[in-house]
Amino acid sequence: GLLKVTKDGEIDLLTDEAEGVKFKLTDGVDVADNGVLYFTDASSKYRIKEFIWDALEGRPYGRFMSYDPSTQQTKVLVRDLYFANGVAISPDQSFVVFCETHL
Repeated sequence: GLLKVTKDGEIDLLTDEAEGVKFKLTDGVDVADNGVLYFTDASSKYRIKEFIWDALEGRPYGRFMSYDPSTQQTKVLVRDLYFANGVAISPDQSFVVFCETHL
């Protein structure tokens, strides 16, 4: 899931599912100036220890999402990605780039 870790080491779960589908391999995260977090879930089917099966199956199980801490809402922005694994918000905040790795 998407976690918040404080300076004191406290860990809080922010979100671990979207549209009723649990995250399995949450990775790449970037935070916009307005506090919205953009992130990827490389696979909604396989966990990190099983990622080779994701590669061998070659199906698009990844998603690009956002989480707004002010509303506690998680939104799927793009679905059916091949191993989504990176996010970067542009310096002027006008766009977000994400990547996928077709293994």
